Amino acid sequence: MAGVTDKAFREIALQFGAGLVFTEMISAKGLYYGDKKTKLYFDIDVAAGPVCAQLFGHEPNIIAQTAGCAAKYGAVCLDINSGCPTPKIIKNGDGAALMKDPEVFGQVLDSAVKNAGIPVSVKIRAGWDKYNINAVQLAKIAQQCGVCMITVHGRTAVDYYRGKADWDIIKKVVNSVHIPVIGNGDILTAQDADKMLNITGCAAVMLGRATLGNPWLIKDTVLQFEGKEHIFQPNTAERIKQALYHTRLIIKYKGEYKGIRESRKHVHWYLKGIKGNSNINNLISTAQSYAEMEQYLMQLL
Repeated sequence: MAGVTDKAFREIALQFGAGLVFTEMISAKGLYYGDKKTKLYFDIDVAAGPVCAQLFGHEPNIIAQTAGCAAKYGAVCLDINSGCPTPKIIKNGDGAALMKDPEVFGQVLDSAVKNAGIPVSVKIRAGWDKYNINAVQLAKIAQQCGVCMITVHGRTAVDYYRGKADWDIIKKVVNSVHIPVIGNGDILTAQDADKMLNITGCAAVMLGRATLGNPWLIKDTVLQFEGKEHIFQPNTAERIKQALYHTRLIIKYKGEYKGIRESRKHVHWYLKGIKGNSNINNLISTAQSYAEMEQYLMQLL
């Protein structure tokens, strides 16, 4: 998730039991032209757990020149994002826009597989829109290119995140290829994750937006898969403790000035659902230091 899955977020996800985490989207073109800010997204702590570097781009020659960066920085695999529906990404032909041109989609994956030096995966959606549902076609192309696994989000690019994810298209992809398929979309609880496995036959699930401010969902899901059903319902004190820990991690990796500003959105997510948090949320949006953030959050106890 762009703007979310930085080093601190990934570290927490791994601590809560995630089997694999992904970097934020990294521009292949930015890497190609030596942009220093782009390289910062490769801040990978190998010791923390397995990380997959997520690359986006639509030019096969540029993908060929940059795919090897993932292994260089310690990623265990390279993921080509062909599912992001964000306007600023698709307007350049990247992300979900790749699904509109299966030939270029295949060329990009072929370049990645031949040059990454590590396994390559791809993320797609059901299709571009309801008139162009081509996930099965794209999955077969990906398999032919030598991709190791495919993640499928059950909405179209035009759907963005509206409506309900179509798990049936995930099932169709599972039945069309022999490589692992990862299911994604509308997994809000551990029980949802279990249902997705049973309904689609997918090999694993990818958790996304539902983990924002709720890393306990990861642990819930792991236990659900192990047959140890348990629902973590953290109280206010536990949420505040985790929010402050997350804030400290961001500051550790990015410094207090940048870290405290980036932590605000995460803290808002952690406080979601806590009664009487509206005034505190307003204060959090103005926090200039860790001390201020801690002071505001303590008022909820």
